Amino acid sequence: MPRPPKSETIALRIIAGDLRSRKIQFQCDQRTRPMKDRTREAVMNLLGGTFPGTYAFDLFGGSGILAFEAISRGAKKGVIWEILRPRAADIVRFAKELGIQDRVSIIPSDVLRWTRDGGLVSPHWSAYYDSPWLLFVCPPYRMWESDGEELRNGIEMWLAACPPGSLVAVEMEVETDDQWLPARLSWDIRRYAPAKIAIAETVSPCPTPQTSLP
Repeated sequence: MPRPPKSETIALRIIAGDLRSRKIQFQCDQRTRPMKDRTREAVMNLLGGTFPGTYAFDLFGGSGILAFEAISRGAKKGVIWEILRPRAADIVRFAKELGIQDRVSIIPSDVLRWTRDGGLVSPHWSAYYDSPWLLFVCPPYRMWESDGEELRNGIEMWLAACPPGSLVAVEMEVETDDQWLPARLSWDIRRYAPAKIAIAETVSPCPTPQTSLP
């Protein structure tokens, strides 16, 4: 029987905004290791620093810290996908501790399956099309090797659905091939070893969302 992954508890700090300096205590392992504070600060600055009136979507939640940071900086709501049920329960608890539970929704499922099954074109989702999106795509690094094509196709579907002016941040390992980034956008790629972050903005009306992965 394989041993469970080693875990450790780390403190994650919200860097700026209404919740500045608030911390959460997150138990992580190699499956859910969050973006470093310094890298997160750089990414938020590259995205513009503040996000009033946007919706923040964190497709691979882990701790939920990216959505929490976006809400602190003005996003009106965060939606977080987390496939591991214990981690999803942690995100619910963190949102309550921060006093933002009414601005956070957690979807405890596989975001790629949710997307493939038509989540982006469901009647419920239509409420999110009135403002730009802030999209965080930070899967476990190993997924780019094992499921790179599915990841790219899933991101393509999100890009096809997002309102103009939406911002996208994709995290990959430094060695991961840039071919997995959808070619429809011009990507600004920065290195923050061991990660690299690709940033882009949707600047023109997007096509009608697809309902299934190619």
